[in-house]
Amino acid sequence: MLLLVLSAWILPGQPAMETYQIAFLRPDPARKPLTKEDAQRIQTAHMANIHSMADRGLMVAAGPFDDTPPTISGIFVFKMDSPDEASKVANEDPTVVEHRNTIDVHTWLGPKGIGEEYIRLHKEDPKTPEGMGVQPFFILFRTAAWERESPPLKEHAAYVAISSGKENWPPPVRSPGTIAWPRF
Repeated sequence: MLLLVLSAWILPGQPAMETYQIAFLRPDPARKPLTKEDAQRIQTAHMANIHSMADRGLMVAAGPFDDTPPTISGIFVFKMDSPDEASKVANEDPTVVEHRNTIDVHTWLGPKGIGEEYIRLHKEDPKTPEGMGVQPFFILFRTAAWERESPPLKEHAAYVAISSGKENWPPPVRSPGTIAWPRF
């Protein structure tokens, strides 16, 4: 199972950043109950697709979410410049094709090197065991109503800067629809 591996996240000084596309897999409103066999068939195909996307160098991380109630089933992190390209690839996932999930893609300016440690370890030893870490994740979305100088955002920026140990952190949000200030 491919993991959301973010070991390159904490770097000395200002972190190097890269553009990623984050695809949230959200429960499809038309989702219907499945037999145990169908659920297993779809999950097996989904995991095979995750490995295929990683092997082709399209995806650098993935993982499930544990929302209650479920609003996000999982996440794909693509190292691509185009949200349209990421959406096309993500929409081929069996959980989407089988109407279990829908896709919601956003551009993210995140830490450089996501997934590199995972790839390195598995190249050195393909039998490296898979593991699943739990990572807290929260985001703010920049919308048309975004006001960069609003007091709550200044307070949030100060909190993130203190908790990350970086003075000029978080980086500025570039455009509407871009994910802002993720924190792992």
